[in-house]
Amino acid sequence: MHTNTGPTTMFLERVCIATDGSDLAVRAAEMAVLLARAGAGRVVAASVAQPQFCMPAQCDAAPSPQAAQAEFERALCAAHTHADTVRRIAQASGVSCDTAIPLASIPGPEIIRVAEAHGCDLIVMGAHGPNDANRLFTGSVAQYVLANSHIPVLLLRDPREAARPDYTEDVAA
Repeated sequence: MHTNTGPTTMFLERVCIATDGSDLAVRAAEMAVLLARAGAGRVVAASVAQPQFCMPAQCDAAPSPQAAQAEFERALCAAHTHADTVRRIAQASGVSCDTAIPLASIPGPEIIRVAEAHGCDLIVMGAHGPNDANRLFTGSVAQYVLANSHIPVLLLRDPREAARPDYTEDVAA
C-alpha cells in the first residue's frame, strides 16, 4: 500500500512549446521558458507546417505541381519562422532549444507525437478564444492535445478573450 507523504514535485526535464506564431503563442513560449529554466533548462519548439489547399468542390481545378510545391514551401517557411521565434526567446534566457517542424494538415496529433518523441514532461500552448470568424473550431487544436495527450498540458489563454465571471445570484422570488 502506498501512503502519501506529502505533495509531489514535478521536475521538468524538457518542455514542448507548441507554436503557431500568434502573440498568444509567444506569451506561452515565454511562460514555458520560465518553467524550463526552473528545471533542466531544455525546450522543444514544435511548429506544424500546415499547407492550405482548397477542396475540389471549392476550386476550379487541382493545383498545379508548381503551385502545390510553392504552398508546401510557404507552410514550411512559416513554421520555421515560428520555431525560430521560440528559439530566440529560449536562448535569451539561457535555455537549450531544439526545434521540430512536422508537415501535417492536422496539428494536434503532431504536437503530441513531437512531445513524446523528445521525452517532454509538459506541453505548453496558447488556447485561442472564440472569434466571429470561426466559432465552431475555436481552440480545436488545444482541445485535441488536452484530451489526447498523456503528457500534462498547460494552456494559456488571452485574458481579454476569457468570459467575465458572473457574480449575480439567482434569488428565488
